[in-house]
Amino acid sequence: MNETPSASAIIAPIWERKWLILAAALIVAFGTYIYYKSQPSVWRVETKLYLAGGAEEGEKASGKAAAEAMASQPTIINAVVVESVHRLLRKEGSSVATVAAKGKVTAKSAEKSDFITITTETHSPAAAALLANTVAATYIRRQHLQYEKGIYNQLVIAHKQLRKLETPDALVPGAKSKGPATVSQSSVIRQAQLISHIQQLESELGQQQVQQLALARSTRAELLSPKPKRNAAFGFVIGLLLASLAAFLLARLDRRLRVIGDVEAVFHSQILAVLPEVRHPIVFDGAVRPSRVLIEPLRLLRTTLQLNLTPAGERQERPRSLLFLSADAGDGRSTVVADLALVQREAGERAAVVEADFRHPTQATMLGLADHSGLAEVLVGSLTLEEALQTVPAAVPGAYAGQPRTGAEAPTALATPEQGAVLVLPGRASAWANPPALLSSAPMGEVLHSLSGECDHVLIDVPSPLEYSDAMPLLAAVDGIVIVARLGHTRERSAVRLRQLLERTPSAPVLGVVANGVPPREVERYGMSAGGPRRDWLSRLTGR
Repeated sequence: MNETPSASAIIAPIWERKWLILAAALIVAFGTYIYYKSQPSVWRVETKLYLAGGAEEGEKASGKAAAEAMASQPTIINAVVVESVHRLLRKEGSSVATVAAKGKVTAKSAEKSDFITITTETHSPAAAALLANTVAATYIRRQHLQYEKGIYNQLVIAHKQLRKLETPDALVPGAKSKGPATVSQSSVIRQAQLISHIQQLESELGQQQVQQLALARSTRAELLSPKPKRNAAFGFVIGLLLASLAAFLLARLDRRLRVIGDVEAVFHSQILAVLPEVRHPIVFDGAVRPSRVLIEPLRLLRTTLQLNLTPAGERQERPRSLLFLSADAGDGRSTVVADLALVQREAGERAAVVEADFRHPTQATMLGLADHSGLAEVLVGSLTLEEALQTVPAAVPGAYAGQPRTGAEAPTALATPEQGAVLVLPGRASAWANPPALLSSAPMGEVLHSLSGECDHVLIDVPSPLEYSDAMPLLAAVDGIVIVARLGHTRERSAVRLRQLLERTPSAPVLGVVANGVPPREVERYGMSAGGPRRDWLSRLTGR
């Protein structure tokens, strides 16, 4: 088989588990929604501050110094002001202040900008607004106090300089007198400059160097988290992707046959028929019959076996006795045998079903027959073949699935040759210690010879030779071998082992493989009809 996965090999396991994947995604989405719904809300509020003139510490800076002073303001807010605001709010003690004291504050400013943006995040809109306004007010007050302090310091220095100019040298202690006190013209000019500077500083005392552009309001708060609907949608997408990936990886690790092409490649044999996946392959509704979804594929199987064409197109003698094998238990081998026999009866032929399975016999239960005698009794000589054979009635009034017939209702004589019939030789579970010895005995050959002479077809149902050796004596005692493989169930390794077993063991020719349990899409992709041209919703639901 080609190890490189094709598009169909990737999509097939995902599509096969689509409902499971969808359920997993919905569970993840629901869990995500519940988790985030239970998380506390986080609200964000913003306010902006304008630094008029960009002053710092009352000194008017310019150029590089002004830029550095402006860039340091957000750091001052984040490192100094926020801590003092948290202490202040904790002391206040109100419920809103308590929530605000635990909030997060971030101050930022753009490069070469006079604006600072203060962002607060808390569990309440009101607390976020309170925290933002408190931080802004505290920072404004701090800057104003520092600014006034700088102005006062400059005023003190200017007044000292002015008094020094206004005092003559003769009045200054220790100064050498140069004659009558005189005031030079330069001193007068300097005095006028100092007086002007003092007046300017006094006028700047009332100015606000930092302004809050607008108060932060709780009504403008933005909900940051949780957003359960958005998170649930994101969780659904993530769950869908992870579940799809898990389905693909499981399919690659599982190595079961998923497409019909894999069945052909593994067994190196032709596909005799493709049987769609149905819930009830055998139906009891007054008569025992196959599901109508399977009727046409089974008719095709019957015709193919009658023609007995080799892969090269050459026609051989029609085989009468067929051995049905499967690689794994549960591949639907027994069901295919029973359905094929019912279709052969519908065509007016007589089919004998020999259940050479003493481990897990199912034919009597599936076909509504008594489980009181079988092949083992014939082989040991306690019953004759005619006494052990049971005929599947063409009509069973009031019968339904799962209701076996009683022994009194089960005929034991061979059916008349004028009409089709299904004769069953059940493999009733018994305490026989060595089933392979029974099946390799001379009476087993006599049973097959007798049934081949009386019936048109002899269908033999045996357990997988990979599980039990019961089938080994019969491999060369029949006219042909039919392998049954079930998509999504038959393991690739088991299929390879069965093929290798048949290749190295003397046996009848392998006529081909019946692909069982095939999804409708795969049936159509293979170029066949999934149960006919039209299949209504009731047939899809019940498989009838």
